[in-house]
Amino acid sequence: MPSNKVIGTVVIGAAAYLMRNKKTREKTMSQIKSLATPETIDKVKSQLQSITKSKTSNPSAH
Repeated sequence: MPSNKVIGTVVIGAAAYLMRNKKTREKTMSQIKSLATPETIDKVKSQLQSITKSKTSNPSAH
């Protein structure tokens, strides 16, 4: 599993590239907006809530 430092470096590099390249930035933002439908957001919220509830009810399951 990659370390947090590697992941952080990749994220910063991707953000720098998106800030520099307008065409790529616009394409990425349109793709994110198309994925972020209200149904998708609700689905992710419910999954996160179920994960949180399962960790709360069973704290030894880390």
